[in-house]
Amino acid sequence: MSQKKTRPNDVDNRGPKMIPQLPVNKFLEHVEARAWTDAEKELDVIRQKSDNTQWSRGYVKALEGLMLTYRNNDDKYIFLPKILANRTEDAINNLKKEFSEFAANELHGEYDRGYFKALDDYFTLLADMKNQQLPTLAAPPQQATLDQSTTSTDQGE
Repeated sequence: MSQKKTRPNDVDNRGPKMIPQLPVNKFLEHVEARAWTDAEKELDVIRQKSDNTQWSRGYVKALEGLMLTYRNNDDKYIFLPKILANRTEDAINNLKKEFSEFAANELHGEYDRGYFKALDDYFTLLADMKNQQLPTLAAPPQQATLDQSTTSTDQGE
């Protein structure tokens, strides 16, 4: 009986592998950079390479929704831009955790789990970008100090 219980989990785990991760990452980066043409191209690649399961359809629909959300200039009533207006690390991590739990919860249908997995992937990217920015923020003051000392040395000559 334990084998029968693990088989459905194996099938569920194969779902996310049907969507190629590299084009998804590129798509999400293009959406963040507001590079709509490049995002559209990556979305087409994702659509072509994804299978026709409910999970994949939900995943792709969430990606389409993300792009439409950020393309729209009037985000007055849109949930995600309002939440991410300040993009604090806590807000990003809380939403990532919530969508990750939804994506893993078998009470949700396949379509919904695919949808939530796409949002989880988006927040994973945001968290990674936020973590990469922290060391970058520390680096410029050190560089500015070096530039200032170089400038003052040049002025002294």
